[in-house]
Amino acid sequence: MSEGVIERVGSGAHGVAVLVTGARGFVGRALVPLLAKSGYRVIAASREPAGAVPDGAADIRRLPSPDKAPDAAFDALLEGVDHIVHLAAIAHTRLSAEESKKAYHQANFLLTKRLADAAARSLPGKMVYVSSSRAQCGASFRGVLTEHAKPEPVDDYGRTKLAGEIAVANALTPSHFSILRPVLVYGPGVGGNLATLARLAALPMPLPFAALTARRSLVDRDALCRAVLHCMESQATDGGTFLVADAHPLAVSDIVVALRHGLGRPSSLFVLPSALLAFAATLAGQGAKWETLSRDLIASSSHLAATGWKPQTDTMAALRNAMKQNAT
Repeated sequence: MSEGVIERVGSGAHGVAVLVTGARGFVGRALVPLLAKSGYRVIAASREPAGAVPDGAADIRRLPSPDKAPDAAFDALLEGVDHIVHLAAIAHTRLSAEESKKAYHQANFLLTKRLADAAARSLPGKMVYVSSSRAQCGASFRGVLTEHAKPEPVDDYGRTKLAGEIAVANALTPSHFSILRPVLVYGPGVGGNLATLARLAALPMPLPFAALTARRSLVDRDALCRAVLHCMESQATDGGTFLVADAHPLAVSDIVVALRHGLGRPSSLFVLPSALLAFAATLAGQGAKWETLSRDLIASSSHLAATGWKPQTDTMAALRNAMKQNAT
């Protein structure tokens, strides 16, 4: 990124335009207001632009079809845009295996590649690609996960996110991109596995999770949004790939306790042997989610922190606050 661009994207960068894909998603709903508050003109991009413009966005544009639209459509999308934050992705589908593979390919790889190629043609600033720790490993990892570990994704989601990373790095010079690999993100309105755990935590009865001592890294949504802004504005992140996680992992049992406390419930956990829990999860068709609860995934964000970003340091309190906001 040139010195002129760096000057324009400093604090108080009024008039600098940022295109945000996935602006209506879980992370986008927090990121767009943060960027607007920081002085950026935010343009949302959506496959379905009809309806209300996301809070904080100045405009919304249609996201072209990754497999059908001509290059000119992506060039038009980036007209007047200084930076891109690419959040849009598919993490889960209910399609057949073959259809899911195609959907992941189009949404997570091909769309990313088309955006990166268009950015290489015209973008004066930076593309921040929000990938996933699943581009590097599965639901668990032995030891502490760092960026030095060889990427070994285990499913179509992870493989296509990694392919998207490679497409960005191949299309753009280092000064024009940064890649973030967040672990599981939490915050008000979270979905996925944490939403399932939150529903269990809300039950008005003791829960058999005291023996779930596996430690999991999580990342606070607000901290992830700050990481995106940091990557846009800091030359220290140019061309880098960064894991994003809170400072300290939590045992799954502590995660449940924090969720329950956020709902005003007592901890009320008791021990049930892990083998029985695993058996029950398998019978319920939740074997994959059981792996997430029963094995470690400890990720270090020290590489990103070394560039000046500050992680969330009190995950228990942040989880409690997220649940309190959900309950109001």
